[in-house]
Amino acid sequence: MLCYLTSEDTVFEKKRLAPRPSVKEPEMKIVKAYPQILFQPIIGFGAALTEASGYVYSMMDEDSRNRFASLCFDEQYNAYSLCRLAIQSCDFSVASRSYVEDKRDAQLASFDIGDDRRYIIPLVKDALSHAPHMEFLASPWSPPDWAKTNRAMTLGGHLRASERERWAAMIAKFLVAYEAEGIRIGRITVQNEVNARQTWESCLYNAKQEQSFLTEYLKPALIDAGLDHVKVLVWDHNKEGMFDRASSFTANGADDAFDGVAFHWYSGDHFEAVQATRLLVGANRELIFSEGCDFFSDSDKWWERPHAEHYAHEIIGDVEAGANGFIDWNILLDSHGGPNHVGNYCDAPIMYDIESHTLNVRRPFYYLGHFSHFVKPGARRMLVTRYTTDIESCGFVNPDNQKVLVLLNRWDSDYSFYVNVDGGFFASHTQYAIDLPGHSIMTLVW
Repeated sequence: MLCYLTSEDTVFEKKRLAPRPSVKEPEMKIVKAYPQILFQPIIGFGAALTEASGYVYSMMDEDSRNRFASLCFDEQYNAYSLCRLAIQSCDFSVASRSYVEDKRDAQLASFDIGDDRRYIIPLVKDALSHAPHMEFLASPWSPPDWAKTNRAMTLGGHLRASERERWAAMIAKFLVAYEAEGIRIGRITVQNEVNARQTWESCLYNAKQEQSFLTEYLKPALIDAGLDHVKVLVWDHNKEGMFDRASSFTANGADDAFDGVAFHWYSGDHFEAVQATRLLVGANRELIFSEGCDFFSDSDKWWERPHAEHYAHEIIGDVEAGANGFIDWNILLDSHGGPNHVGNYCDAPIMYDIESHTLNVRRPFYYLGHFSHFVKPGARRMLVTRYTTDIESCGFVNPDNQKVLVLLNRWDSDYSFYVNVDGGFFASHTQYAIDLPGHSIMTLVW
């Protein structure tokens, strides 16, 4: 068994562990993995390739660009396999804009993704050059201002009933345009944060509005454009409301209209909501964590540890509850937590100082890598039981039958215990003694 440890003193420290024979399996202080008991498949792990990220990427020197792309996408590093894109602009865009500015353009003849070719598409294509099998989820933050009840892309508002067909056609055109660039997008959400009125691009949909737009306009537009393979996820907002929104679809005759539920972390853990939604929607729909970031810490290294632990705690909780994938927010930001056209700055696992040309790979990035590097697309979650909630854990069986167990310790105390890796009752040949330091994360591979 191979062991990889990231702690206060080390990053991905690699050790080979030998089994510890004993008369019988210990009953106390044990974590047990059951590779024969499998649950949901894993689509992948990754981050959002925003325009802000693309802008910072364009400002890097060549060595930093190469190192960044390798760290994020190459198999020997974090090996991101699932990334998010914005449809039109979001807060982490250089400016607010639409693909169609002319409200009189009923036929969408002026539709243009030209601005995306400046910063976003080059970053996406470089990502694909390192990870050709990358999958994408795309989300709109707002329809054009002319399609909104408040006549603005910002500050909430609703999609005007008279513009639903045109907006659906624009989303389909976006997918076709990106496919022409060699970027195949397999998933979209109806709307980012359907229940949030933000100072940046936002649009409100209640359950009835989201269901109506999806079933009567968006799905038909996708089919007409030859995009019926594209999966559509609903909600795309905080976890505390995901079960309620999914319930509204299943209870109101739209059970076949949606392919899954996307969710964020900003309202807290609510892992029970993820689990309840999994039970509600069944095994064949996708639950994807589509966004989460921590506040801008202004390069204060003290915050790297709690932010890293926040990521790992979230991934473990969501996956154990039934999630299929995890997408961090901005894959890259500058040292000021931007750019952001409304000043809504935040941290990212990798940040770049444009003035000093310094790439800052932060602890959250390594914690993310304890999952994304080892757990391959198509893996299945396996049953893991543990003797204490102080140790957080989740396990996976990769498509090649390799097993992966992630252990997280967010506390000051060190923990020593046994890991049993086949779930047998008398299994001395598969027992391993583990020492998990305080504030550390460990991945075991066998």
